[in-house]
Amino acid sequence: MIDSFIQTDVCIIGAGPAGAAASLTLSQKCVSHILVDSAVFPRHKPCGDIITSGVLRAMDLLDPEILRVLKSRDLVNPVWTTHVYPPNGNPITIDFLEFDRKEGEPSCYSLSRFDMDQVILEQVQKSEFATVYQGCRITDIDHQPDAVILTSDQGFQIMARLVIVATGSNNNILKQIGLSVPRKDSAIGIRAHFENIDFEKSETSLFLDSGIMPGGLYITPLPGNSFNVNLVVSLDKVSVENLNLREEFDKVIESNPILKQRFQNGRRIGNFEGSMLFLGVRKRVIAGNRFLVIGDSAGLIEFFSGNGIPQALLSGRMAAQKAIQAIQNSDFSKEFLSRFEDELYHKIKQNYAMGRVVYPLLHRRFFSRFVLKFLNYLSGRRQTNVLVRDLLYQKDPSKLALSPRFLYQLLIQR
Repeated sequence: MIDSFIQTDVCIIGAGPAGAAASLTLSQKCVSHILVDSAVFPRHKPCGDIITSGVLRAMDLLDPEILRVLKSRDLVNPVWTTHVYPPNGNPITIDFLEFDRKEGEPSCYSLSRFDMDQVILEQVQKSEFATVYQGCRITDIDHQPDAVILTSDQGFQIMARLVIVATGSNNNILKQIGLSVPRKDSAIGIRAHFENIDFEKSETSLFLDSGIMPGGLYITPLPGNSFNVNLVVSLDKVSVENLNLREEFDKVIESNPILKQRFQNGRRIGNFEGSMLFLGVRKRVIAGNRFLVIGDSAGLIEFFSGNGIPQALLSGRMAAQKAIQAIQNSDFSKEFLSRFEDELYHKIKQNYAMGRVVYPLLHRRFFSRFVLKFLNYLSGRRQTNVLVRDLLYQKDPSKLALSPRFLYQLLIQR
């Protein structure tokens, strides 16, 4: 039974980083709006629990107070190095540069999404222009000629001129607005927290193995004595091979000599948690009549790193800017809002360009084995670490990667 009816220009569904970024941007422009989420914060969210320089810059644009609060509460752990372990066990090591060349300032932190999302939402709730409903599930979406009617499980309906969808890997809302995510563009992951495993607190690690390609085992140190251990595998591979991810998780650790040794005194904390990842390997429809889709819901996660937070914050801010233009022009048509797709994909073209080509190939056994052998080869060359780091910090990595000088140094020079 519906008890009340609320009108708003913009309703954002999902209060994670993407939805919160959209809310903060609307508030900066004094646009009243509603933000709803089915969870009550703080809540756990399976994730790699890493924020990079792109996230730090995006946070600063949204609200500089976010990072200051995270630091003041000791919720962040500086990360200076990442190791990529191919099957031969010889890591490719990438040392991160200082943030904006400021001495001693990390460009990468690890932190729990339990903490990060709560702090961001706290900043959202400070604004008089944001009305936030937690523990509120949208059960039905009805497109009318002049508005979208959202029915909640809390006994009220929302009439919005525009809806911004930021529901992460939850497919229900996407289906209600007529969108779907191709199975081949998705991955599935499970994660658990461990303590007393033998990894440095300032380093993250990625272990690659032919049995889980395309995918990997990610290890992230968290503040305190715990580590996030995250196994991510292509959903298509899991389905075709009927994999049990819980069994694969143990198998990867037991079969890898390095992991087996470093986990021998480890203890799991809490239960395993799972989630879907909609990967950024091709352009998707993320705009239509009276709706925009952002963040993980839009399939913006980098296929190799699994990193989706930078794109979530960027897409949330850009969607809010487009929403403001739509309100000013009284134009919520697909034709107008589709410009958001073009503008966003232009910003992140480097992310999905490689994924569009490489990710499908990684599903072919011969190619994934070739990649692992190639990484084995690179891990034995002393110049690899510096060259890969330089590639990571390039504005246009593809341009450097294809240059004859770079290829000679990487593949041939001794």
